[in-house]
Amino acid sequence: MKLVSSPMSVLFAAAAIVFFSGTALAVAQGGAAESAANLEEESFYDAWLKDRLSVGLSLSYSKLTDATRPKDRDGGKTFVGYVWKLEDTDEVHVLPTVSYWAAPYLRLSLFWNSVAGHTRNYNLQLHSDGDVTAEGPALLVEGLYPICGDTVFLHAGVGLTYAFCDFDEDTWWHLGYGSYDSWVNSFNKRNHVRSDHFREIEVDDAVGYLVSAGVSWRPIARAEIDLSVRHVWLDPDCDFGYRYTSRRETLLTGDFELNHLSVVLTGSYVF
Repeated sequence: MKLVSSPMSVLFAAAAIVFFSGTALAVAQGGAAESAANLEEESFYDAWLKDRLSVGLSLSYSKLTDATRPKDRDGGKTFVGYVWKLEDTDEVHVLPTVSYWAAPYLRLSLFWNSVAGHTRNYNLQLHSDGDVTAEGPALLVEGLYPICGDTVFLHAGVGLTYAFCDFDEDTWWHLGYGSYDSWVNSFNKRNHVRSDHFREIEVDDAVGYLVSAGVSWRPIARAEIDLSVRHVWLDPDCDFGYRYTSRRETLLTGDFELNHLSVVLTGSYVF
């Protein structure tokens, strides 16, 4: 059987060859690009994340270190007003933390810091206006020293923290009663004797700094246990005044020294 080709059929055949050749080339190039992208993604993980990034939870217990001032309201030597002492609230906090090994013996840690103090006044026995609280993110830069291969490291570092501060007034004091007993004995605890104003303390946010030392242990490839001792210096400003519905009048200004020592136990997953 003899095949007869016309110019048109030759053109169609040539076009088909070009089309299928181009399609095959595009598929091949796409596969090569996908393989390169996968290789690049694996290389980024191996180079920048593997054994460097860790995420965990910390148990933190803090104790105030500069919690007493002279009983001298008129001389301005108290924290504010009659508040001369801060007591620890004896709380253990569960806080998130993220760490990254930027270099073989250099680690960056980002964690949440929290502390609180219960106020005491010297003008009345066991008198308290409420609790001052401070919490916020902290960034720590640490140097590490291996003492047991790649599993145990001593570390020390310095850092900064930004604290969101607040004051939680005791109800009786906020409502303007002269003492806790007078509020307890009142027949109308829900309302102030003068309902147009309320006592309050406002605390400004503050920036503090810290130092840290401790030890890290990696018992298995993807787990890390860290025990650290940190000292944080934090000194937010505050003022005491009356709130007249929507208007506020400041009577006294001061500050709260929330310097504290923390013992922190952290368990982390290492990527």
